[in-house]
Amino acid sequence: MALDGIFLKHLVYELNDELNNGRIDNIDEISKTDYQFVIRSKGRNNFLYLSVSYNNPTIFLSKERLERLNEVSSFAMFLRKHFLGSIIRGISQLNNDRVVEIKIESRDEFYGSTTKYIILELIGRFSNLIVLDENHVILDAIKQLSTIENNSRGIMRGLKYIPLKNEKIDPLNKDNVNNFISSSVDLLSKDIVDNIAGISPKLAEYLLDIYRNNGRDFGALLIDTINKLEPTLYPKDYYYFDILGGGTKYDTLSEVLYLYYDKTTREKNLKDNNIKIYQCVNSNIKRLEKKIQILNNEYDNDINSDDLRIKGELLMSSSYLPYTRNDSITLLNYYNNEEVEIKLDPSKSLKDNANIYYKKYKKAKAAISHLNEQLEISSNELEYFKLLLYQLKNGSLKDIEEIRQELLLGGYLRDKIYSKKKKYIPNFLTYKINDCVVYVGKNNLQNNYLTNKLARKDDLWFHIKNGHGSHVIVTGDNKLTEDVIRFASNLAALHSEAKSSSSVPVDYTYVKHIKKIPGKKGCFVSYTNYKTIYIDPHD
Repeated sequence: MALDGIFLKHLVYELNDELNNGRIDNIDEISKTDYQFVIRSKGRNNFLYLSVSYNNPTIFLSKERLERLNEVSSFAMFLRKHFLGSIIRGISQLNNDRVVEIKIESRDEFYGSTTKYIILELIGRFSNLIVLDENHVILDAIKQLSTIENNSRGIMRGLKYIPLKNEKIDPLNKDNVNNFISSSVDLLSKDIVDNIAGISPKLAEYLLDIYRNNGRDFGALLIDTINKLEPTLYPKDYYYFDILGGGTKYDTLSEVLYLYYDKTTREKNLKDNNIKIYQCVNSNIKRLEKKIQILNNEYDNDINSDDLRIKGELLMSSSYLPYTRNDSITLLNYYNNEEVEIKLDPSKSLKDNANIYYKKYKKAKAAISHLNEQLEISSNELEYFKLLLYQLKNGSLKDIEEIRQELLLGGYLRDKIYSKKKKYIPNFLTYKINDCVVYVGKNNLQNNYLTNKLARKDDLWFHIKNGHGSHVIVTGDNKLTEDVIRFASNLAALHSEAKSSSSVPVDYTYVKHIKKIPGKKGCFVSYTNYKTIYIDPHD
């Protein structure tokens, strides 16, 4: 269901009631198109989520403070500079359209009290977040658009902001609505969408169906429908009232949007905003699989090098025979008593041809050693990237950001603003049980940090047997109790590729028995003196 103008009318009223006169304490950058404002109002922190992503532009109050990027963009710094510590003085909808205006008052020791505006245009792929000064001059925007790109309505620094044109009929003006309906011949839902503000195609179909079947006054019907408010969530949809029937009702529109966003779009946005990382990992997997196939073909050819040696021996043992310098010769292979045809260089003697075959044999034998080495390197690297792909699919935004840093350090990605000297604190999970602390790593940086830096030699280490998963470290005085071992084993199984299986084998041992495998990238280790427990993963 579209977040249409009428839905937004109710949502803006809800947001204004919660956030008006609230103080902006922090601004988090969730992705390149998504931001979260931490607003202190009514004695509590509220998390206002703004998104101008092309596939799901939205605004709502989140139930929690979502994970944010470690490195922020210049636009995020701009927002913080202008709005941290400022007060929200009103949230309104412009022209019954999908445009939200947030009026913000800030105090400056030089200029005193100043007013600025955040304009959120929620119009699909043209969605934008625009910052205006008190005279509605554009200070900055996520998407800078020239007049040519945006149909003579430029969105660029220094230009006067021109609101979206909306010459449609006000849906609350009953007389104008009825005049339009009565003047229309063969009325279609598209006509309603094109001429009455704030109505989505689905709502137009709903209204038209009731109008045709019951003959109600359309203007009155529209106003009654607008006044409905029962925030409803469907398995793959939502609206401000139960337009489809059978939906789940909630107290607020923000709650519906939060749940819809969390279930259906957060993972897609996460992947879209980190598409370069996925492309890098997938392209390296394809590259290595192709390379290994080529190496295996070369290996199969070289492993048959004994045939070259035998031909050399046969030529050398027959070098005393009369030779008419042909391009081939047929000799008896005394290894199997079968005749074999051997190609020759007619310009050379049998002995010289034998030496040529010996040289090819020695070269092939040397190549086998090199191919084995390259196959091992390529196989290890392929295993590393397959592990990264698993971690990407199961990681949070912070986890993926750490994988990006790992790829940058490895030279697989490039970033002009990235500095190798910058240190990143891994974002591992922490639990407590029976006076013990349990740490869970979710990517290579976290796993390496936990196992090789944080853990002590007498701490316990857990990992699923023969599969991709998290390193789990248990530290404390009561590590060997059954409750702790089962708790840590369950975490190791839950954060692994076997999380949907039953009776998952989990190995555990002391950290002092863990060794990093030389030459292997990532967090691959070998271990000894371990025990195995079988666990059915559960939350």
